[in-house]
Amino acid sequence: MRKLVEKIIPVLLCLSLFVVMAPLATSAAGTLTIKLDVMQLPTGGVELMVYVVNPGSSVTMQFSSGYYYDVEITGSNFHYKDSQGKSYTQAIMKKTFPTGNTLIRFITLPNIPAGSYTYKVWLVGQNVSTSGSFVLGSVPEITDISNSWAKDNITTVVEKKFLTVLDNKFRPTEPITRGEFMYALALATGVKPVTLAELDGKNPFKDVDPKSAVAPYYWAFYKANIVKGYPDGTLRPAGYLTRGEAAKLIALTLPLEPGQNFIPKSPFTDLFGHWSKIYVAYLYEKGVVKGMTETTFGPDLTLTRDQVAAFLTRVMVK
Repeated sequence: MRKLVEKIIPVLLCLSLFVVMAPLATSAAGTLTIKLDVMQLPTGGVELMVYVVNPGSSVTMQFSSGYYYDVEITGSNFHYKDSQGKSYTQAIMKKTFPTGNTLIRFITLPNIPAGSYTYKVWLVGQNVSTSGSFVLGSVPEITDISNSWAKDNITTVVEKKFLTVLDNKFRPTEPITRGEFMYALALATGVKPVTLAELDGKNPFKDVDPKSAVAPYYWAFYKANIVKGYPDGTLRPAGYLTRGEAAKLIALTLPLEPGQNFIPKSPFTDLFGHWSKIYVAYLYEKGVVKGMTETTFGPDLTLTRDQVAAFLTRVMVK
């Protein structure tokens, strides 16, 4: 009997570990979301930015299909699937998604016509996907801004095609990515795109596809010494940004940025000693930004889409 028990106990322990450990992989995958930014191009067509958001700890996934993501866009006279027509090895691959946002890919669709579209984006073989719809070439109904303080601002930026509505929702209180914000700011203020040749053929951001239709707008900010990127040579376009970071970008983009003799004055007590103080004060004086309260700006708070709409309508080229 004793020998039988000694044989059974390890088996039971293995089973119990399996029962405990199996949900962890599902739980880890469940913390991830995959998202899509749709940026309408002035010359027609769109740029898609696909990225994964991971609010938890780092997650490593195993993929057996030779690729780890896919994108499908469908309209009445248009169909695009990222994996279609591409050859992949069948080798098992692993992909790690660290805490924060991870850029997957920029996708340029220059020939997509005006109309209504559905989209689906997913991690292959994983329970991580998103789907919905968007409209190109016309202003869609926006169903989630009736109670927003920035309703008029939002309507304007959507009409101007600075920002795109997904699923008839603007998502006013959600954060915006750095890539989408920089592109919208460039369109609103009339920033002219810069070619790679103007940068001596050197792409300053290793995580920005030089073939992307929005890359020339990012390069324009770089050439103007407004954005230099991170020390590792990345722009991190899929990452979110703070109100202080947005203030700096806007202030340096305006024709008359704050000069050396500018004395920053504002009612915001949370800017004392903060690096963004001069930029926020300059924009406050110009009527571009307002505080979270009468005495606080919240420079380290994540920038939201309704705030972006308000900023853009105050600085856009008329």
